Amino acid sequence: MAQPPNVLLITTDQQRWDTLGCYGNEKVKTPNIDALAAQGTRFERPYTQNTICTPARACLQTGRYIHQHGVTFQANPIDRTPGLPHHELTFMERLHDVGGYYTAALGKIHMWPPKGFRFTMLTEGKGSRWTESSGLSLGPGPLGPIYAAWLEERHPGGYEKIYAQRREPKYKEMTAITNVLPLEDYIDTWITNNTAGFMRESRDRPFFAWCGICGPHGPLDPPEPYASMYDPAEVDMPATYLADDSDKPKHLQNGGGRFAKEPDDRIIRNAIAKYWGLCTMIDDMVGQLVQTLADAGALDNTLIIYVSDHGDHMGDWSRGGKGTFWEPSARVPLIVAPPAGHARVPVVNDAVETFQIAPTILDYAGVPIPESMAATSLRPVIEGKAALPGLAFSDYIGNGRDVRGTAVVTNRYKYAYWGQEFGSEFYDLRADPHEMRNLAHDPAAQARIREHHGLLTERLLATTTPPLGTTGPEIL
Repeated sequence: MAQPPNVLLITTDQQRWDTLGCYGNEKVKTPNIDALAAQGTRFERPYTQNTICTPARACLQTGRYIHQHGVTFQANPIDRTPGLPHHELTFMERLHDVGGYYTAALGKIHMWPPKGFRFTMLTEGKGSRWTESSGLSLGPGPLGPIYAAWLEERHPGGYEKIYAQRREPKYKEMTAITNVLPLEDYIDTWITNNTAGFMRESRDRPFFAWCGICGPHGPLDPPEPYASMYDPAEVDMPATYLADDSDKPKHLQNGGGRFAKEPDDRIIRNAIAKYWGLCTMIDDMVGQLVQTLADAGALDNTLIIYVSDHGDHMGDWSRGGKGTFWEPSARVPLIVAPPAGHARVPVVNDAVETFQIAPTILDYAGVPIPESMAATSLRPVIEGKAALPGLAFSDYIGNGRDVRGTAVVTNRYKYAYWGQEFGSEFYDLRADPHEMRNLAHDPAAQARIREHHGLLTERLLATTTPPLGTTGPEIL
C-alpha cells in the first residue's frame, strides 16, 4: 500500500494576493511561487475567515468559524489572547492521532498553546509595535527566546540590535527600514532552514510540516539584498490612495495610522518597496523548501499548500494593516500543489474560503473529515470533479472588542454588516473592483443587498449548532 503523502503547509503573514506574479503582478519577482502555481491549482479569489492573525489561524487549524471554535479576537498583548478550548481538535491532531503523521510547527503559528504538534521550533512573529525586547506592557518581544538564543550564538548582541534599530527616529518616520542583521541571521531564514532540516530527516511515516513565515507582516524590514531590490520611485501608488471614502461606514473613513491621508506619498512608496522586497525574499525561501524536497526524493509524494492568514491595505484607502473586509485586507493567495500524478485544474475562479485547507489536507492524507468542520475539502474542486458554491464568509472583531463586522462574498458581490451603529457596505466587484462606491444606500441595489443579508444570516444559523454535537466533546 502506498504511503500517504507528506504535507508542507507554508503560511505567510499579512500578504496580499496581488503581490505574486501568478496573480498578475508584473513588478514583484516571485518565480518559485509562480512555478508552484503552474504545477498545482491557483485559487483566484480566496478570502480569509477573519482579518486578524490569531482568529484567522484558529480557523485554518480547525476548519471552523470563530463563533464555533471560540477564538474570536486578538488581545493587544498578543500572548494573552485566549487559545482554542481543550475540546477543539485541530487537523494536526487528527493527522497525528488517526493518520499516523509526524507533525511539526516551525516559525509563526500564533496559537496558545500549539495543538497537535510533536515537534516545534516557534516564534510569535515580528511585531511592529515592539521597540524593546522586554519590559513593555505589550509583553516581551514576540521574536521570542528560542530565536534569541540561536541568534546570540551566531551574532552576539544581535537580538538587542533588532529592537535598538526600532528605537531610531528613522524607524518611526519611515515605517520601513533595512534590517540591521544580515540575511543569514534574519528570522525568516531561521524558520526556513529549520523547516528544511526537519524535512531532510528520514522517518518511517509521512510528515506534516507547517512553515510559518513571519513576513511580509511589519515591521517592513527586509535584509539586503531585498531591502534595495525595488526602487520606491517605481512603485505604483494604490488606486484608492487619497480616494473619497465618505460613503464608507464612519469608523472606516479617513485612513488610519501611519498612512493617514497626506499628499506626500514618500512614506507609502518606501513601505511598498520594502513590502515587495519581503515578498521576493519569501519566494526565494519557498524555492529552497521545494528544492529540499526534491533533493530528498520526497517532492513527488508531497502535498504543498501556500496561503496567507489575511492581507494588508498597504496604502489602499490611505491605510496600513488589516481589519476591514476590503480586497487588500480580506483576499489572500492560495495555491495547492497535489502530489505527482494527482489530477488538478490549473485555476479556480470562484470565491473560496481559506479554512478549507483543513479538510483538504485530511482528504489527501486519507484521514476522515469530521462532521464538526464547517469547511469542506477542496480536493474534488482541484480534481475537476466538483464546483465551488462561490461564497465566502468572514468576520472581524477589534482588539478592544468595540467593533464587530461580518461579511459575505459571492462571485460578484460583497456585503458587510457592521451593526446598526456603524452601518453596512455593498460592492459590485465586477463593475467596481477597487470598491470605490458603497452601494449600501443605493435604491437599485436593495434587492441584492437583502439577498446577501439572507446568505449571511443563513450561513450563521447553519453553523451555530452546538459546536461538537449534543453528546459532549468529540473523541477521536
